This record gives sequence, C-alpha cells and structure tokens, in this order.
Amino acid sequence: MGDGLVLLLILVVGAVTAFGLCGYGFSTLSAHGVRRADRVTRLRSGAALAGAAAAIMYTWGSLHVLSDYMEVEDSGTGSSPIRPCLAAGGPEKAAVTMSADVQVIPLRLVCHTKTGESYPTGMPGYINPTAAFLALSSVLLAVGAGYASEPETREQGRSG
Repeated sequence: MGDGLVLLLILVVGAVTAFGLCGYGFSTLSAHGVRRADRVTRLRSGAALAGAAAAIMYTWGSLHVLSDYMEVEDSGTGSSPIRPCLAAGGPEKAAVTMSADVQVIPLRLVCHTKTGESYPTGMPGYINPTAAFLALSSVLLAVGAGYASEPETREQGRSG
C-alpha cells in the first residue's frame, strides 16, 4: 500500500505546487503589466509558469501510474495475469509476471517476472521527457533571472 500512498502524495503536492506557481507567475505579470514588465520579472514569471507546467505534467503521469497500480492491486476475478503488465508485455511475459511496483524517477510502473526480467507498463512516452524538459527550462529561467538582477542588486548595495 506504500506505493499507492506515494502516488496520492505526488498528486496532492503536484496540484498544490502547480496552483501556487501559476498564481505567482500570473500575478507577477499582471501586477507589472506584460508589456511594462522588465526582463527580470518576465524571467521569474516564465520560470514559475514552466515549473507549474512541469508539475502538471508529472501529476498527469502519476494519474496514469496510479490507474495502473490500482488495477495491479485489484485481486478480484480476472486479476491474473496482471492487466497492465498484460497490455505492456503481451501474454507471454504476463504469464510469468509475479509483481509490479512504482518507480518515481522516471515515473512508471514496472512489472517483474519470475526470470528476473523487468519491463515498464504502457504509460504515455511523452510524460517523463516533457516534465524533465519543463523542469530544466524552469531552472534555467530562474538562473537567468538571478543573473539579470545581479547588476541592480550590486548598485543597490553600493548606494544603500
């Protein structure tokens, strides 16, 4: 049950993070005006919005994994072979699949066979690369905002 709780925690934290970063990004831009905002404000807002998009994408992926995980944990009629593993590996692999667990980075559900082989279930392939690209973009925009604001900060320190 630990994997399910981790996925639920990712859903809650991802939603709150995305909401907060969207609020910061859009409120900062609207307070200054998009056209009147300086470069630092635009970079900071862009970093927040890219971070929000990364959180949304990761949360979307965790919904996919949670859906597959709930099917794995369902032990009712028709639960063997494990349905997500059957869809991902075919009947040959699913017949020898013993268990499945969640990996958080990269986000996926992994099926384990009796022979020691592991294979991921069918989560959309665009989720992990897109989330990583957006997170990296957010970090680069935040670093750019820091470098862009450095001359202002030094000038304030000298006069201050």
